[in-house]
Amino acid sequence: MKRIAIFCDGTWNRPDATHPTNVFHLHRIARRTAADGTTQILKYIPGVGTGFGKSGWRKHADRIIGGAFGVGVTANILAGYTFLIEQYEPGDEIFVFGFSRGAFTARSLVGLIRASGLPRHTEAWKAGEALKRYRSNAPETKPSSEESHRFRLGYSPDVVTSQKEADWRAAQGLVVPPLLTVTYLGIWDTVGALGIPGHYKWLSSLFNRSQGFHDTQLSGMVMAARHAVSIDERRKSFPPTLWGNLGELNREDPERKRNYQQLWFAGDHGSVGGGGDITGLSNITLRWVVEGAMAQGLEFDPTALAVFAAEENPLEPSLFNQSAPPSLSTRLLRRRVLDRAGRMEVPDPATGGTTTVSIGPDYAWDISPFARTRYASLPGYRPPALTPFHDDLTAPDP
Repeated sequence: MKRIAIFCDGTWNRPDATHPTNVFHLHRIARRTAADGTTQILKYIPGVGTGFGKSGWRKHADRIIGGAFGVGVTANILAGYTFLIEQYEPGDEIFVFGFSRGAFTARSLVGLIRASGLPRHTEAWKAGEALKRYRSNAPETKPSSEESHRFRLGYSPDVVTSQKEADWRAAQGLVVPPLLTVTYLGIWDTVGALGIPGHYKWLSSLFNRSQGFHDTQLSGMVMAARHAVSIDERRKSFPPTLWGNLGELNREDPERKRNYQQLWFAGDHGSVGGGGDITGLSNITLRWVVEGAMAQGLEFDPTALAVFAAEENPLEPSLFNQSAPPSLSTRLLRRRVLDRAGRMEVPDPATGGTTTVSIGPDYAWDISPFARTRYASLPGYRPPALTPFHDDLTAPDP
């Protein structure tokens, strides 16, 4: 058995950045060999819009188009999926991490695994076929459909992606292979998806319909997951994409471990996922996501973790803690418009209509202890998202 960890970075984020994100930090400090000798294979995938290309103008175009519209995310999903096809053996443990559009990449990668399974090492060329099928959103391609069971029988014969599929193969008189699972999914502030930002209304709905292949429900094939969400991000281009079924997944766990968590943390987008010059808040979310991964067996350099922990500061400033993208991308995304609060209606690429998303926690227990500390300690810190919980957050300790 080995551990395979894939790290998907966010828009404009790359390993040589002056201020790397939490995703890159984790890739850097993850051990290549665990204390017991277990191999940990690591794959880092740079974010979209990081300036790839053979010529200067192509690099500049990639930064603008990839950053503003998410062009390149599909290639990143395929990069992670192909890497798994080449590396995975039944019984291996899979860990996936992501920030921002990299979190979308990570979640889509897990969805693709659930929908398609994994073919044999020599058949990585089939990955495009699986992704096309996954993106179709047709009823017959849903992971639990009988048509999908038949598809995976030929495409992914050596693993099954659910107990229902195992039962289906047994009912056909077939040998039942091992169950494929994702051991841990750790992400920071999933925002948007692909295509034109939502505030462009009908244009974004029209263009993004073909990109609507992401399921906001977390798959039960994931054994544990954590999602750190920003309380203070107010830009309309960055609506959070939340998991909607964690309560159900936690209730299904007979040991009540709360393996599935989605907490709101103080700070804007960059203060939660990292990538800015102020790290007191992003180090808090780094440790929280790491602790979830470590609980599932992934090992990191303890000395490096101690350095991050020593620099945590729940009272540190947070607004606009991130490097500025190219000016044209800034205008396309309207990155500085403070027009997001409470609940927001955004285009739904899957239906072509709209859907309402929460821009804050629904329950007090979804607020991280660090955000509680900040709220109680700083009278000037009163984000709209926490207004419904004011009495709870300012009540004296019993």
